[in-house]
Amino acid sequence: MGKREEVRRRTLAEILETAGRMAETEGWRAVTIRRIAAEIGYSAPVIYQHFPSKGALLHTLLERANGELAERMRASVADEPAARGPHLAAAAYLEFARSRPGLYQLMSGAPGTDVDDSTRRAAAADVIAFTRQLIGAWATEIAAEPPGVEDAGDLLWGTLHGLASIGSIKDIGFDRALRLADQAVTALLGYWSAPTANPEVRPRTVKGEK
Repeated sequence: MGKREEVRRRTLAEILETAGRMAETEGWRAVTIRRIAAEIGYSAPVIYQHFPSKGALLHTLLERANGELAERMRASVADEPAARGPHLAAAAYLEFARSRPGLYQLMSGAPGTDVDDSTRRAAAADVIAFTRQLIGAWATEIAAEPPGVEDAGDLLWGTLHGLASIGSIKDIGFDRALRLADQAVTALLGYWSAPTANPEVRPRTVKGEK
C-alpha cells in the first residue's frame, strides 16, 4: 500500500470514528460535515473528498454497523449446536445494541439519521439472511416445521429490534432486555416446534366440531 493510500484510509477511519462518537454523545442531528472537520482538525473540503454529503457518510456507517452486527452474531454461534443458535445470536444482537448505541440508533432510523426505510433494510440484508439461516439450521436440527423460514426470521429479527429499543430505556436496561430476549426466543421456538405451527400441517376440523 502506497503512502497516499494509507493516509486516505486512515483519514476515512478517523472520519467514521468521529461521526460515531459525536452521535453517541450528542445525537445524530449534531453530526455534520463541518462539525466532523472541526473535531478532527481538517477543513470541510477534505471530508467532502471522502463523502459528498452527510447522507453518503451515514450510508457507509450503516453498512459497516450491520456488517459488525452480522460478524458478532456469526461468532456467537460458531462451533455451537444449531439448537442453541437463535438464543446465542439473540444475545449477541442485544449486546451489540448495548455496546454501540449510536450505531444502533442509526440502524433504527433515529431522529437526525435521515435514512429511509428501504435503505436501512437493504443494509441489514446480511443480518436478515443470517437470522433466517439460523432458523433453518435450528429447524433441521430438531426436525421442526416452522410456518416459513422467511416469516420466522423476520419475526425473530423484529422481536430483537423491539427488545433492543426498550433496552436503551434507563428504567428497563439491557440486562432485563437480555432476560426477556431469552424468554421470547424460547416462546417462539416452542411455537414453531409445535405440531400445529405450520398451517399447512394443521389437523383438519371434523365436520360438526367447533
